[in-house]
Amino acid sequence: MRGKDEARSMPPLLTWLPESLTGRFLLAVLGLLAAATLAAAIARRLAAGEPTRAAVSAFAARLRGWWLMTGVFALAMLSGGVGSVLVFFCASFLLLREFVTITPTRPGDHHTLFWMFFVILPLQYVLVWLGWYGLFAVMIPVYAFLLVPIRSAVAGDPRRFMERVAKLQWALMTGVYGVSHAPALLKMELAAGGAAGPRLLLYLCTVVQAGDAAHDIVDLALHGAPVVPGLSTRRSWAGFAASSAAAALLGMALYWATPFSPWQSAGMGLLCGVLGSAGDLCLAAIRRDRGREGVVVVRTRASMLDRTISLCFAAPVFFHVLRFFWGAGELAVF
Repeated sequence: MRGKDEARSMPPLLTWLPESLTGRFLLAVLGLLAAATLAAAIARRLAAGEPTRAAVSAFAARLRGWWLMTGVFALAMLSGGVGSVLVFFCASFLLLREFVTITPTRPGDHHTLFWMFFVILPLQYVLVWLGWYGLFAVMIPVYAFLLVPIRSAVAGDPRRFMERVAKLQWALMTGVYGVSHAPALLKMELAAGGAAGPRLLLYLCTVVQAGDAAHDIVDLALHGAPVVPGLSTRRSWAGFAASSAAAALLGMALYWATPFSPWQSAGMGLLCGVLGSAGDLCLAAIRRDRGREGVVVVRTRASMLDRTISLCFAAPVFFHVLRFFWGAGELAVF
């Protein structure tokens, strides 16, 4: 049985890294970012043609976001688990605010919004911090799901009631419930012993972002056949294949920092890549519904929701698959 942060068998090229497996993982990610930044600088000089330049610009924008997120992640780890919970709490607050902005509500929903922002959202992250898995897993899908329509009904405004309630519930599920599963990994107890939370959180964020980057680059460079022409003409089958392959291959390469075997790690990476692409399609459907399809053409102008929608979809499934197959069992805590 391994200890809390005990290193497993490492690839020979990584044996020079620090003893802490989390530290090794973080430095490995920094090395990949440095190599990718150098490659992007070279590609920018050699790029010929508008599609290629657009692809390089999108990748460079992704890299800037990755550097920022990696720095925030490192600071959060240094401050302990509470730092990571606060980072994702702020992310959920911004996501909830943005979702409500692009899906306007009515005055009858204002009291419901107060409960969403200042009661349900903080309570969900308090449950994450305390490690109360039972209540954490059902608080939004059950209790908030019922509270939202009840509070909106009490306001006495029946106009488009079903549509308004669905918007609010979807905002909670996407921006709060989905994202909160990422810091919940920090409380995950593994059947093999110990808590690999920081590494699993970094693994999840790394493979999801790699899949997004591959999707953007291939879509902009090749302009292949769209997955769903009625939703978005820029999300292609070629990009979907590249996203899935990149997430799976990177997942396999990072198996040493996880409780997975190489093939299991590739499968988990593939799962995250597919779910990330599915989340992006759902966001395209939301934008099309609101008459804003095409607002974000190149990811250099991406919003918070564009940047994190893949994580919103991938995090809860990754968490529950991990807990079911590799968790320490049915415990009162994670």
